[in-house]
Order: sequence, then C-alpha cells, then structure tokens
Amino acid sequence: MSFAETLIILLVAVIVLGPRRLPEAARKLGRWMGMARRAGDEFKRQLMNMDQAFEDRLNTAAADLDKLVPTDEELAAKLDAAVAEAEAAYGAPPPASPDDAWGAPPVPGGLPQDPAPEPPAPPAGAEPPPAPAAPEAAPAAEARP
Repeated sequence: MSFAETLIILLVAVIVLGPRRLPEAARKLGRWMGMARRAGDEFKRQLMNMDQAFEDRLNTAAADLDKLVPTDEELAAKLDAAVAEAEAAYGAPPPASPDDAWGAPPVPGGLPQDPAPEPPAPPAGAEPPPAPAAPEAAPAAEARP
C-alpha cells in the first residue's frame, strides 16, 4: 500500500469516527491484527508439527520396510545356498537342451528327426519320371587387359 492510499484511509477514518473515537478504534484494530497474526503463527506451527510428524512416520515405515525386504547380497546368498543344496541332492544340472522346452528330462542323443516324406508311387503302367538334368556350365569370363 502506498503512502497516498494510507493517507486517504486515515482521512476517511477521521471523518467517519471523529478525533475522539479514532485512538480507541486504532487500539482495537491493533489488537485484532495481533490476534490474527498469532492465530496465523499458531496455525503455521501446527502445520509444521504435522508435517514433521508425518515425515517421522514415513521414515519409520521406510526403515521397517527395509528390515523386511532382504538386500541383494542376502538374496544372492540364499540363491547360492539353494543351488548348492539342489546340486547335492540331484547331482550336477543337465546341459541346456532345446529338447527341454517343457521341463521334460532331455532325451539322450536328442529327439529323432522327422523322416522326409516319400514321393507318391506312380500309377501302375505309367512311365517313370525323367531324371533331373545336370546344371549347365557357366561360360568362361573373358580376360580384359
């Protein structure tokens, strides 16, 4: 608020309240402003306390969660122990095989290949098909100087 605005407000207050009631009104206004400032400060302090309490609870929950979730090193140690226990119980793991797609034990030597389909037999009395011709030789490339 500028000085001119303050001067206009003060002039209007003197005209409306008069010089006798103006000091009393200023004191009441000062008290109300002080009460409003204190209430605002109290509200701000309570918000800060609530924020701090929430942050403390959040940190406590995060610490409790960290205690529950194992670290990568603990998980790796458990996995190594489980692998060692499985190897001790069942021997060394079989080699990886594409035949083992569904978890079945691998077939020694792999799965048999599907035989190539045989061509249909020619009808009785028919002439046999001609033999495929040999590929022609490619012409020799001419030498260039």
